[in-house]
This record gives sequence, structure tokens and C-alpha cells, in this order.
Amino acid sequence: MSYIVVFRTSSRHELSILKNLFDEEGVTYRTYGEAIDSAANIGGLGNDGMRIEVEEDERTKATEIIKRSGLLDNPYTGKTFQQMSHSERRKPQVGKWVFVLLAALVVLVAIIFFIWFMSGN
Repeated sequence: MSYIVVFRTSSRHELSILKNLFDEEGVTYRTYGEAIDSAANIGGLGNDGMRIEVEEDERTKATEIIKRSGLLDNPYTGKTFQQMSHSERRKPQVGKWVFVLLAALVVLVAIIFFIWFMSGN
């Protein structure tokens, strides 16, 4: 049997919702990335994230279930959850604070060495 990807996400909650809905409707599916997410909580960090696949002949049924669930349309941004999980990843905003803390540490170490060498020992 041939399987095709019908949904990708970086959220384990979305994946759990879909798995439950597919189980209720009797859709045959398989998931990828879920084991990594359970073990290290990083399943959605890869290029593919977590994904769910269904058999080809159940594609339309699975697509209808996903549409009914509301996971495809986000009323706040107009984007799908799939687009949001890939497009809104940002780098952490810690750059300038790291430099300030490192500079303070260097000054502190310099003061300690200055006092130590000037004490006359």
C-alpha cells in the first residue's frame, strides 16, 4: 500500500488530535517524528517536523477530517498551522545581553587579577 503525507506539524498536540480523529473515523495512518518528540521533545525541529500519512485511497476522507477539525485555518493570521510552524521560527533574541554579561565578567576577572597582583604577595 502506498501512503501519502496529509499533514505536517511541529506541535504534538495537533498530531494527537488528528490521530484521535482518524481512529474514530477508521482511517489507516502512520506517523513520523513522534518518537523523537516523545524522547527528547524535539520532534518538530527537523526539516520535516512530525507528519502523518494516510493510504492513498483514504486521502479525500482524511483531508475532510482535517478541514472539519479546524487545524488548517487559523483565524488570527489566516495562515495554516503548517505554514505557521515553518515560517515563524525565529532566532533567540539574546545577542546584546550575552555581550553585556561577557563584558561584565571580563571586567570582574580583571579587577580580581589587579587586586591579587597589587597586594604584594
